[in-house]
Amino acid sequence: MKKQIFTSIKLCRMPVYNTVVSLLVCFLAIITFSCESLKDIVGSPSLSMKSVAIKSLDLEGITFSVDYSISNPYPIAFSIKEVAANITYEDTTLTKLSTSKGVNVASMGSASNTMTFKVPYETIIKFAKAATTDSSNKSESKKSLPFMVSGTASLDLSAIAFLENQTMTLPFKKSFEVPVFKPSFSISDVKLQMPDVASLKNAFTSSGMNILKAASAATAILSGKPVSADAFDGVNIDFGLNFNVNVANEGSSAWDYIVNSCSLTSSAGKLADVAPAGTNSISSSNGTIPMTAKLNTLTASAFIVQLINKSGKNPVFSLDSRISFPDLPYAQKFPLAYSCELPLSKVSK
Repeated sequence: MKKQIFTSIKLCRMPVYNTVVSLLVCFLAIITFSCESLKDIVGSPSLSMKSVAIKSLDLEGITFSVDYSISNPYPIAFSIKEVAANITYEDTTLTKLSTSKGVNVASMGSASNTMTFKVPYETIIKFAKAATTDSSNKSESKKSLPFMVSGTASLDLSAIAFLENQTMTLPFKKSFEVPVFKPSFSISDVKLQMPDVASLKNAFTSSGMNILKAASAATAILSGKPVSADAFDGVNIDFGLNFNVNVANEGSSAWDYIVNSCSLTSSAGKLADVAPAGTNSISSSNGTIPMTAKLNTLTASAFIVQLINKSGKNPVFSLDSRISFPDLPYAQKFPLAYSCELPLSKVSK
């Protein structure tokens, strides 16, 4: 009787035991499926290189920008530990970059950022000369050089508990062309354009000076004698200031150079507007742009006295221009500024 009862109880419990085991097996299967198949279903974070482009030019080198974005397919945000890159030409590393530490990438979103770096003109010219020397065609000059930006983005995934690997590294690589370019500027042939003796004498008499004194003053000025600081008080007459801006590209890349605006300034402010006397553009490897400025004694008498006497503090000539590289579609219309002292000691009349 006892044996029968025990057997009945055992038989009655078997279905319950099997059900529990089955549920447990199913639960474990779901967990295993989620961990192993999440990558296939949701995907992984990815890095997209948008562009490498010229950001700006100055007299030392070319500044490039590297635009990239990192996408997050997960429903939980993660952070970027670091984006590190090398800028290389062939087997030479020019510079190393590091950015984006601690930047968060929102869940199901993306984060974009930009790295910048500068390539000095001297480096570009050195590589271009070496490439031309090594070339089978010695007469062929390199117009651009193939540079490379490559590196990795390190992601901190510790906030995402269901991932086994709490870090991830995304590699990237992109080539870009660097124009073989180095601008140079100089000033020459600074000349003060004097009015003729009759015009100068009439300007003096119109200011109230008697005829004899006006004739004497006009003759003295035009003969090159020094003048006093008050020589043009109340006098209304124009002088001209002419000089050349010599522009050259020491590289072999095709370029278009255009002058936008110019001025002459002193510590007290603007002295005069300066404008090209003829063409304002250069597309050959070098050229000259004549400049001219009109100076009136009512507004610039002190500066005119400085020019005549070739003494005092040199004024500053400032030039704003624009450069494009027609062979590189991404390199169009970049501003370039240049300034220098205009040497009073070299002014001729």
